[in-house]
Amino acid sequence: MNNLLAKLKDCCGGKRACMDCGLLVLRILPGYFMIANHGWKKITNPEKWEKLGNAFSKYFLDLLDFANPLFGFIAAFSESVCAVLVLVGLFTRPAAFFTAATMFVDAMYHITGTGSPETALVYFSLFSAVICLGPGKYSLDAVLFKKEK
Repeated sequence: MNNLLAKLKDCCGGKRACMDCGLLVLRILPGYFMIANHGWKKITNPEKWEKLGNAFSKYFLDLLDFANPLFGFIAAFSESVCAVLVLVGLFTRPAAFFTAATMFVDAMYHITGTGSPETALVYFSLFSAVICLGPGKYSLDAVLFKKEK
């Protein structure tokens, strides 16, 4: 097993390159699946925004019901535009934060209502990891906002 890991590390070009490849995969796969399975159909269907927003406003005793379409748009924006930003690695940490926050609210909605929170918690975990680890070398953030050493 150690021999296999050593060969993989050599193939990637060392420990740092392996980490950057891992971060690339950690951004691309969840970002793509978030857009394809959740975000696209929500951002292109404004009629659903009111219902989406209710998932958040229900925790405030109906005081924020007037803002349900706004909250629904924010959820749709997070699951589509922010997911694209994470996928390409542009403004990665803020975009991952908004997506993770949306997934946290979604998980709470499922825990206190109907359905399973499992998918939302998996996405929350993945996007939280992106927040903590950053975009990596293979991202637009690394190209556009390169820090001089």
